[in-house]
This record gives sequence, structure tokens and C-alpha cells, in this order.
Amino acid sequence: MPPSSLAIGKYTAAAIRSQPRDDAPLRSQLLLGEPVRLLMQQDHHATVQRAEDGLEGYVRLDQLQTVPEQIWQQQCDAPAFALELFQAMLCSSYGLPVTFGARLPEYDGLQSLHLQQRFVYSGQVLRAEAVDASGDLLIRLARRWLYAPQLVGGRTPTGIDGPGLIQLLYRMLGIVLPYTVGGMLSGGRSVDFVEQCQEGDLAFFDTGQGKVCHLGLILPHSQVLHVHGYVRLDGLDHFGIFDYGCRQYTHRLRLVKRWLPDRQASEIALTEDRSAVLPDARQMAIF
Repeated sequence: MPPSSLAIGKYTAAAIRSQPRDDAPLRSQLLLGEPVRLLMQQDHHATVQRAEDGLEGYVRLDQLQTVPEQIWQQQCDAPAFALELFQAMLCSSYGLPVTFGARLPEYDGLQSLHLQQRFVYSGQVLRAEAVDASGDLLIRLARRWLYAPQLVGGRTPTGIDGPGLIQLLYRMLGIVLPYTVGGMLSGGRSVDFVEQCQEGDLAFFDTGQGKVCHLGLILPHSQVLHVHGYVRLDGLDHFGIFDYGCRQYTHRLRLVKRWLPDRQASEIALTEDRSAVLPDARQMAIF
């Protein structure tokens, strides 16, 4: 295999592992149609580098589809993202499961050309280059994931982690983020005062040990969408995440970063009835 070989994810979601073994720890997942560079072949695995964020790991060779440079570049620059959590694309003889964020190869608005077959995809599709990046769209996409279970390294509705979800959502808007909490923390623009937060900002937290290890997506009405056991909504204020179920703080707020364009304060839909979202006297409104 030449070191410059180019490939995309062949099936629904391939495991990207830390070692070339099927039982090695999961680093991440490669969704259908996502572009990677093939760096080296070792037995039944290839060392791959994800095209946009540089993540490296090992993927089974039978989970990869080599493609010409033109197709590979199109999957980087002008992908057609599947918007349904679960939806099969169908050819004449079988269906191929597709999840949210997969990139439909050579999609023409109805059909995708993949594995030398023409597949019909009847679900919603989003083209990142045609999207006006906004917090409102980001949140509408994020809400689709509520109650999906947590899985470290996962990137599908059957299991996902916090950085994986945030990275996938932002990429749908044409914004490429790093694949770790630390990487995301080092980028973006700092929001100095919580009163200046807007929907779509990223809030970073620690769990009391001082190290930032958790993040969430800020929503209006003093809420945060994050992955803690599952994708969930909790309260957010100056102190951190307030879990309504156990009626206590679970994560301490450390920093807020913005990757989206700034909006006028008058455009941000925030709640005026704070009693509806502050069921406990210990929680203070962030807005």
C-alpha cells in the first residue's frame, strides 16, 4: 500500500483503535464516507490519519474504501452530511445503514455512488458549504441526540462521547474542531463574562480536581447540553452544571469559548421566567 493512499469509511462506523488489534481500546470511530490517509499497512489493519483533525489510529482494512483523489477531496471540502440518526441507503439488492454525520459519497441530491453501486438515500441531507453557521441550527441538530448513551470514543447514536458529539455538530456547520477537550479549549475566542454567553458557545468544566475534562453546549434558558452517562440537558449557571435529578452541582464551570460569529444581544432568545428553569434555590441564572 503506497504511503499516500487515500480512503473513506466503507461502512456505518469503523473502530479507530489504539493498536492494530480488534480488542484494542477504542480511540474514535470512522463514519461512512469520512476521508482518511492510509499511512501504513500491518496485517489486517492500516494506520490511518483522519483528514481534518489529524487523529491517528488503526482501522481494519476491510472497513476502508480507497478512492481517487478527486472523490477524497470532495469528501473533505464539499461533503453531503446525513442528518437522520438512523437511515439506510438502498441499492437494488441491499441496504447500508447510515447514521447522523456520515458523508454520502458522490451524492447528487437523491443517489449516492458507493462501492460501485447506486444507493438511494431518502433522509435529510445537509451540505456544509451551503450552511449559514448559527447557534440556532447547532442547537436544533444537537437536540436530536438527547438520551443517546455515552461511549468513550463513540460517534454514533448507539454511543458517543462529549468531544465526539461537539466536533461532529460543529463540522456540520463547516467548522473543524480538534478531537479532544484540551484541543477545543485552546482554540476559539474567550467569553469573559457569563452574561455575554450566547447559544452555541462551548462551556468547559472540571469535576473538582482542577483539570478541565468536560465540555458542553450552551443553550438559552440557562441550560447546557452535554454527555454525562447519556446526552442530556441540565441547568447551567456561574458555578457550573446543576443536575436537577440529584439536585446538586456535578461539574464546575471554568471557561467559555466561542467558535461561531458574535450575535447582537437582542437576537438571543433567553428566558425571562427564571423560576421555570431554576427549581432549586442553590442555582443561580447564567443569563
